[in-house]
Amino acid sequence: MKRQWQLKDESSLFQLQGGPVSKDSSTKLAEGSFSLAMLAWIGTIVCCGLPKWRVKKISERKVIWEGLWYLCEDDGLSSLSCMPYNSRPVLPLDLQVSEFWLSSASSSPHKLITSLSNININNEEKIMMAESVLFLVTGLLLLVPVSWVTHNVILSIANPQMVSQWKPEMGASPYLGWLSSLLLLLRGALLGGALLWCKDPTNSDKAQSS
Repeated sequence: MKRQWQLKDESSLFQLQGGPVSKDSSTKLAEGSFSLAMLAWIGTIVCCGLPKWRVKKISERKVIWEGLWYLCEDDGLSSLSCMPYNSRPVLPLDLQVSEFWLSSASSSPHKLITSLSNININNEEKIMMAESVLFLVTGLLLLVPVSWVTHNVILSIANPQMVSQWKPEMGASPYLGWLSSLLLLLRGALLGGALLWCKDPTNSDKAQSS
């Protein structure tokens, strides 16, 4: 019989063997960390699809937006034209790598939920630990390409040999990527830290004495 993975399983893991932690506290922590995961997942998808990784101001009105999938041109007259990169000869290496890493990061939570719903795992701690590790890895998957693109933008700005009008600026996507990565890492750290705290026999003794 397949096991249905539900949020209430997370709350039950915050119960110590020697004595339970406050039920309200454990429920709030589980719901809060789950909310962080959902916000991070949505942010990752938006970051992946938004064509604002690099912005180049060609003139006072004309602006070029570079995304992972599209190149957009804004003429400043309420006209925005975008074309996919398959119509361009070359896609920058950092954006090529970011495409793959961001696609993996945005699909990882869905893969986890699908896998857990199709296998029979009786140990809830193993489920939580797997989830914690996955969110930590996903946060790093998102952090690496965002940091790489940011690094290249900073190098381009500091390059005196590059024409000023072609020097890129940071778009909105890297900032959103930083935030989503932080939320993913925080979610994974909360789950992992809670499991380690529950396994500590010192905490069980404290719960029993109280």
